[in-house]
Amino acid sequence: MKVKESFWFRYRGWMGVLFFVPAVTGAVFSKPRLGEDTSLDVFMTLLGWLCFMLYLTSRIWATMYIGSRKDKQLQDQGPYSICRNPLYLGSLCFGLATAFFLKSLLLLGVVMVVAVVYLKRIIPAEEKVLMKIFKDRFCDYILRTPRIIPIARNYASSDSVVVNLKAMRLEARRLWLAGLLPFGAELLMHLRSASWWPCFFNMP
Repeated sequence: MKVKESFWFRYRGWMGVLFFVPAVTGAVFSKPRLGEDTSLDVFMTLLGWLCFMLYLTSRIWATMYIGSRKDKQLQDQGPYSICRNPLYLGSLCFGLATAFFLKSLLLLGVVMVVAVVYLKRIIPAEEKVLMKIFKDRFCDYILRTPRIIPIARNYASSDSVVVNLKAMRLEARRLWLAGLLPFGAELLMHLRSASWWPCFFNMP
């Protein structure tokens, strides 16, 4: 069995959409609670940029090491030496960045719920498949490497890495689209403050 044949892995994207899209819609069409350029507004924007940069870094770095080789090679170098799921960590950072850019506590809560679903269902299901493929090697890897929170002192890597260019191209397309987030969110925050903007919800 391959990782992509796991039910939870195949539909992992839909798990996020199920929670994330309604919450983003609610945030966009609700009255903003923070005034523009207040101290808290600036602080949340800075947190958004921090999470967004962590997202870009982790996605690019991890794809260089694992791109299209999840079932074929147990990767324990680079970002995979400090945590077992750097790609998922990057996606979590993207969700947090969205919540901070849109100044939405509701969206922040939803991101945490989705993170729990991934930690309790999707990642364990994926690791169960990897355990069958790599056996004792994967058991040893689990013992020395945390699932999601990186431990910097564990870092290990060779001087070179073989990069799958097709995987990098696919990731680059995703990142180009993701790059619209900070600017789109800033535009939306201005629009939400306009008197004519439709506010259907009253959400934190």
